[in-house]
Amino acid sequence: MKLLAFVAAIGATAALTIPDVSRADTLRTLALPLGGYATFRAGAALSVVGQPRAPTLKAPVGCKITRVKTAAGSCRVKLFYPAAENSAEDAPYCIDGRETSDGMAGLVGFRQLGLSFLLAHLADARSGCGLDAAASTQKVPLLVYSHGFGGNADMGTYLMSEIAAAGAVVAAVEHTDGTASRTILDDGTPLPFSPGQLSRGDQLDRRASELVATAKAMRAIDGLPPLDDVFLGGHSYGGPAALLAAPRLEGCRGLVLHDPALGMGAGSTVATRTVSFTSDEYDAGGVRCGETFHCRGAFHGNFVDAPLWAPPWVMRPLSAVIPAAGPVDPALAHAALAAVAVTFMRGETCRRTASSNVGLDSVI
Repeated sequence: MKLLAFVAAIGATAALTIPDVSRADTLRTLALPLGGYATFRAGAALSVVGQPRAPTLKAPVGCKITRVKTAAGSCRVKLFYPAAENSAEDAPYCIDGRETSDGMAGLVGFRQLGLSFLLAHLADARSGCGLDAAASTQKVPLLVYSHGFGGNADMGTYLMSEIAAAGAVVAAVEHTDGTASRTILDDGTPLPFSPGQLSRGDQLDRRASELVATAKAMRAIDGLPPLDDVFLGGHSYGGPAALLAAPRLEGCRGLVLHDPALGMGAGSTVATRTVSFTSDEYDAGGVRCGETFHCRGAFHGNFVDAPLWAPPWVMRPLSAVIPAAGPVDPALAHAALAAVAVTFMRGETCRRTASSNVGLDSVI
């Protein structure tokens, strides 16, 4: 009898009907979240009007996009170089436009949350460099540069252009080891961020080989200034890639590293002359490699263009989640980093140059 009563109770429950909900009630229920989303999207769009702002460079800089043959096929390289004069046509900030910005949005979870539009303005951003501008005739050093884990050839455009304006050619390599946010392979196939396609050892080996191949290929590229000594560089994961590549490149004169991913508390002794720049986090963690300078107020993102993608009131709170932008003025930090890097590549004393720039402390 109890079982029958229980079954009857279930039947009675199942027989309950849900009251009809009118369309007006449904719209009223959805109005608040939809309105909030619309307000958020409109606010996000307004906050990046005129952003990012290309730096005011002290000398004209040209930009070219090329491909370099490698053992694995080829890789894209974005070139920044001292130009003879300003060019009427601005080079793209993102090589592939919206595809590039969407790839970067995926790295920080924006795309997964349906928020790719937060970085969409980068697709149409100005680089501040003249596309295929006529090159300066002055002989300058070459810096072949490796991006970080999840980076690409575009993310450091403003920093690389500052280095070029200070007197160097920069070849920003876009790696094909799966750690680029997005790239295009030799056969034209897009390769999204795929860090699992190679082991860490194979990733670094691929990156190192692409750095060496690029360094060797640059003297045959038309439209660049005469090249002097060759240096390797890198940000974050690009640091160990450059360290691995240096012994493989005959004639490598030194390394320029930004927050090299050596592990906290780690130092690296290298035979090649090296200068490193560390953020607050990496400096506090004891990361040292060669002659090391602490960039006070810089976070990991200050060594790319992230702090300039949106106003400080947007980027600095975001740094509570990801180290996008420290309190240092990002444009001043880039100019100071460029000045010391080029001083180093010219064989001059870095400490004297650093002491005249904002926020750089020698820690070794």
